[in-house]
Amino acid sequence: MKILAIIGASLGVIALLLGLYLQFVIVDAAEAAEASWDFARNMPGDAYYGSVAHMNDMAAMDRKTDFGVIVMAAGLLAFLVSIVPVIKKQHIAWIGVGLGVLALLLGAAYGTHMFS
Repeated sequence: MKILAIIGASLGVIALLLGLYLQFVIVDAAEAAEASWDFARNMPGDAYYGSVAHMNDMAAMDRKTDFGVIVMAAGLLAFLVSIVPVIKKQHIAWIGVGLGVLALLLGAAYGTHMFS
């Protein structure tokens, strides 16, 4: 059980690192792409739509949702792996449970439209 607790705690740390990458890198890039998209929408003409810049902006905005689902799955995996050792009184598994829940909520915030 101790090995499973260590694996769960490690998965929790990995899930949290993925969540932090989502929060501080991908979300910022998606917000910049959305600002660029909003700016181009107010410009006269349709030269922006269908261009490479428009497709890159749309891909950056979609990447936020796609990576959010990955973070949510990693958090759920860390939680599920850590919950059995917690029941068996392995204290290190609480790290995996806590970080897994945190990553699950962070991934749900961006991977779904639950908080929109």
